[in-house]
Amino acid sequence: MELNNMRCKECKGVMSLATLAPMEGEQQGVRMRIEGMPAMQCAEGHKRFVAPEFAVRMMEALMADKTLVPLQGAALKGLLRKRSCCPGCGDELATAPQGRVQARREVRLKGLAAFGVSVALPTFRCAACGKESVAPQGEVLDGLMKASIQAFRSAAVAPT
Repeated sequence: MELNNMRCKECKGVMSLATLAPMEGEQQGVRMRIEGMPAMQCAEGHKRFVAPEFAVRMMEALMADKTLVPLQGAALKGLLRKRSCCPGCGDELATAPQGRVQARREVRLKGLAAFGVSVALPTFRCAACGKESVAPQGEVLDGLMKASIQAFRSAAVAPT
């Protein structure tokens, strides 16, 4: 990944590669913590991504392993009224989560030092068969993207 060496848009200072303090974000019950993320930073403390496509590449690397968490995603059924159903028996799942599952990944992007990403997702237990699952894959991905945006905002990291 080619570093974005443009000057700071706020103060016109020189930007250099830095490692940020841990940051967290949460959306739709999905919690994300990013530790040791590389970013460009000026002497005034303004921060931006190392490259415009950094956030997309980070999410692609995080989701490259199809088993982000050890639980299967619920199935989404229904045409007009969408509902989450147990991946084991097909019964409708309760809307309130019953627990949480956590995972930690080391994200490696070409040309950058590896950094850690921890996620915590709500879990749902089927009343009929007892199988535990997470939300449907689309909802999990949406929650992860929005939680990452919240984390970047909490650390005041600008996209460009």
